[in-house]
Amino acid sequence: MRKPLKSPQTEVEKALVIGGGIAGLLTARVLSDYYKKVVIVERDELPQDPSTRPGTPQSFHPHRVLPRGKRIIDRFFPGYVEDLLNKGAHSTENEKITRFTPYGSLAVVVDQKNASSSRALLEWTIRQRVQNISNIHFITKGEVIGFLTSADHKKVTGVHIKERGEQKQERKIATDLVVDTSGRSSKLVKWLKEMGHEVPESERLKVSFGYSTRYYRVSPHVKEKWGLVSTEAEPEKGNGAAGIMYIEDNLAQTLLFSAGGEHYPPTNPEEYEKELYTLANPMMTELVKEFKPISTPRGYRASESIRQHFEQMEDWPSGLLVAGDALCNFDPIHGQGMTVAAIEAEMLDICLREQRHTPHPNFERKVLQRMQQAIEPAWWLSSIADLRWKGVKHVGAEPLKGVTFAQKYFDLYVKQAVKQANEKNNSSMFQQYIMMNALVLSPREVINSRMLNMILTGDGSLEEKQLLAELGDASEKQMQERLNQLIPSFELAFNQ
Repeated sequence: MRKPLKSPQTEVEKALVIGGGIAGLLTARVLSDYYKKVVIVERDELPQDPSTRPGTPQSFHPHRVLPRGKRIIDRFFPGYVEDLLNKGAHSTENEKITRFTPYGSLAVVVDQKNASSSRALLEWTIRQRVQNISNIHFITKGEVIGFLTSADHKKVTGVHIKERGEQKQERKIATDLVVDTSGRSSKLVKWLKEMGHEVPESERLKVSFGYSTRYYRVSPHVKEKWGLVSTEAEPEKGNGAAGIMYIEDNLAQTLLFSAGGEHYPPTNPEEYEKELYTLANPMMTELVKEFKPISTPRGYRASESIRQHFEQMEDWPSGLLVAGDALCNFDPIHGQGMTVAAIEAEMLDICLREQRHTPHPNFERKVLQRMQQAIEPAWWLSSIADLRWKGVKHVGAEPLKGVTFAQKYFDLYVKQAVKQANEKNNSSMFQQYIMMNALVLSPREVINSRMLNMILTGDGSLEEKQLLAELGDASEKQMQERLNQLIPSFELAFNQ
C-alpha cells in the first residue's frame, strides 16, 4: 500500500464510498492507495456466490466492458479476465463479432483475450479482489440517509447510516472523504439542497428506452459457429435493435431494444420470440432456433438519462465526490456505464497522485471538472445515437453540439465501411468505428477532413447532399475549420 495522501493541513485517514456496485468497487480500489482506511457502505447483503441482488435490478440484462474499460480494470485488478474465465465466463478470444447494418453486414475477429459474463459474475469477481485488500472494509445492509457537515455546510465530514435490518438502528461515521457511487437512486441533489447549496440544472436526455432479455441454454458446438451478433436499430422506421451474446456456463442472452416511448419490447414469451424473429437477420433467426429457452423474458425501462453538472458549483463542499451513475447515467444499449465508471476511477487516481505532489485548494471540484472532460465522448456519442429516435429530446442549459451533422456523417461512414469491408476485404474503417464507440479513440479520429474526403464519393446520393448542406459552402481548405465549429474537440478527454 502506498503512503497515505497528505494535504497541507492534515494527514488523510479515512474515505467512505456509498454503494458497492462496480463503480463503488473501482473507486474503493483507487482510494485504498491513498487512504489508511476505506469503508464501502452497501444497502444489500452481499451474495456469497455470483448472483443478482436487489440493488441492481438491471443485472439480469446484458452487460459488457468496452476495450477502454477492460484496459483500466486490468490495471487495477491484473488478471481479472483470467479469474472470469476460470469461473466459467465465455472466452471471446478469436470470436467473430457480426453486425447487421442497413447497408449490409460487417464482421471482425477479436484477437485479444477477453471474457463475456453476466453482470453478477463480473461484480462478484471484482468484489472478491476488493475484499482481499486489507484496508478496505464493508458495511452491508446499511443505508446512508444524509451527511455530517461543518457548521457552515462547506465541508462534508461524514455520513448518517441507518441499518436495514429489523432494529433499524442509526449511527454516524466520521470520514475525510465521501464518494457517492449509489447509482440512479442517489439522493445527492436532495442532500446538497438541504445543505443550502444551489444545484445547477442537470443535462437530460428524454429517451424513454426499454429493453427485454431472455436466457437460453446453448450447446458448445453452436458457440463455435457464431460469436456476438447484433442488428442495428433503424429509428427512422421505428425498428428496434436485437442482439445475441454468450455468458458463463454455456448460456446465451438475447436482447430486444427500443427508444422514444412509442413501443417497448414485450416480456410475454410468445410476443418476445415473434418480435425477435421480426428484427433478427435470417442468420440470427436460425441461430436462436438452436437455443433452449430457460427463462421468461424480463424488461427494463427508464424515462431519461441524466448528466449532473456539479462541477459548475463554485461552493461545492470539500470532502465530497461523486462517480458512476450518480454523476452521469446512460442508455444501457450502448454498453458504456461500467467503462465510464472505470474512466472516472482512473481520473480520480490521476488527480489524487497530482494532489499528493502539488496540493490544490479546491481539489474535489477540480476532480469533478476532470471527470466531466473524460466522460464527454461517451455522453455525446450515446446522445447522438438516441436522438435519432422520434420523441427523444435533449434538455440542458447548453445545446448538444453537432447532432444532425454527426448523424448524417456516421450514416455515410458506416455505408463506406461496409463497402470497404465487403468489396475490398478491408475492415480498417469499421475497426476505427468500433474503437470510437469503445471509447478508445476520440470521435475526432473518425470525424475529420481526411475521413470526410473518403466517405464523400461524389455519387450524388441524398445522404451526401444532406451532409454537404450541413457543411455549407466551405472550401476544401476551410473544411477542417468548419468541422471544428460543428463537433466538440474532445481534446481534454484523451490527452490525460
